[in-house]
Amino acid sequence: MQLWVLQKKILLRLLLLIVVLLVVWKLWSNHRQLTDEAELSKVGRTFVPVGVATVQTAPMRQELEADGIFLPAKEMFVISETAGRVIDIFKNKGEWVKEGEIIAKVDDELLRIELEATQANLAKLRKDRERVENLIEGEAAPRNKIEDLELGIFAAEAKEKGLKKQISNTSIKAPMTGTLGLRFIERGSVIGPGIQIGQMTNLEKLFLMVKVTERDVLQVVKGQPVEVKADVYPDAAITGKVTNIGLRADNAFSYDVEIEVANPAKTPLRGGMHARARFHFPEQRNVLTIPRKAIAGSLQDAKVFLLETDTVAVQRKIDVGAIQGEQVEVKSGLKLGDQVVVSGQMNLQDGVRVKVVEAVQLKN
Repeated sequence: MQLWVLQKKILLRLLLLIVVLLVVWKLWSNHRQLTDEAELSKVGRTFVPVGVATVQTAPMRQELEADGIFLPAKEMFVISETAGRVIDIFKNKGEWVKEGEIIAKVDDELLRIELEATQANLAKLRKDRERVENLIEGEAAPRNKIEDLELGIFAAEAKEKGLKKQISNTSIKAPMTGTLGLRFIERGSVIGPGIQIGQMTNLEKLFLMVKVTERDVLQVVKGQPVEVKADVYPDAAITGKVTNIGLRADNAFSYDVEIEVANPAKTPLRGGMHARARFHFPEQRNVLTIPRKAIAGSLQDAKVFLLETDTVAVQRKIDVGAIQGEQVEVKSGLKLGDQVVVSGQMNLQDGVRVKVVEAVQLKN
């Protein structure tokens, strides 16, 4: 019995040893495979295949594109010119209001009472003047008596005129034709002179405000037609015209250009919407151009990969100008005949070895 137990223990130990040896062998095999793969990855590929295009000159019509937002051509606050309690409201937010229509009414009872008293006093002064004139004709009164009455009548007439104006101001009227977009008062509100009681907006015409660089602003002319496309209607072009050009640059050395457009009935626009303005200039000029897809990054910080030799590409910062279709004007950073990478940039770094597998022809 003891011999059988001993044999069983030896057998279990042999099995355990075999399992341990198998695990060690598997781990060693995996390690060897990973090491081999790492060595292969170090060898890698000795070049990156790329497509290139040659920098060349091409005629380019002068165009300028600028983004901006629409602003109402006419917008105005409704300002109170009187003080008192609002006793009636005639127009609500969102209503179309014509110039001169009454929006709200302020209590004018005390002003009317004062006007009645002034008119009664004025009537008495005029009758007194008639009596004194009769007495003067009969030499029963001195002439200087009528001068005092004339002064009194003049003062009363001025007061009457002022009170009528104040009563008229209690009817708060629309200063322009448009939509009452905001209203800040309700019946019972107490207001004073200079208080904003509403805001009116007219969207029949809009201004597109764009910014252009100091290099481009000298080409823009007041009255020049401009093609405008709103982001919400990318296929609908609107014709506008330049109505104002900024005289001073902002901190970014850009100038404001104001473009007036009529608000289309079929594609209505609102203030604050984004749009793109395209200025067309008749002159054409020969410029250095490259394909747009050669630009690595944004047009504001344009870079390209330039073939320094037949097998090495280096990154080069360039200054771009006008864009026409797939062509981009190069203002500085490249010269005629240079070759730039147009495909394969994702795998490139400055100074990487390349192999040209495709030469792209730039279309004029």
